[in-house]
Amino acid sequence: MKLLHWQNGGFVLYYKRLEKGTFAAPAPGDKKQNISWTDLVLMVEGIQVQKSTQKARYRL
Repeated sequence: MKLLHWQNGGFVLYYKRLEKGTFAAPAPGDKKQNISWTDLVLMVEGIQVQKSTQKARYRL
C-alpha cells in the first residue's frame, strides 16, 4: 500500500507491504471513496472492522 499525505511541510509518502495476505479495502462502490483516518490506521495494522462508529466527545 502506498499512501500520499499532505502536511504543512510538504507531502509524506507512507509505504506498507504485507508478508502474507492482503489489505481489506473498503467495499467497492463509487470510484472515489473517502475513509476516516482511524479506519485507515486500522486497515494498515491488519484489523478488519465490519462497522465502526465514533462517539461524540464533550469537553467539560
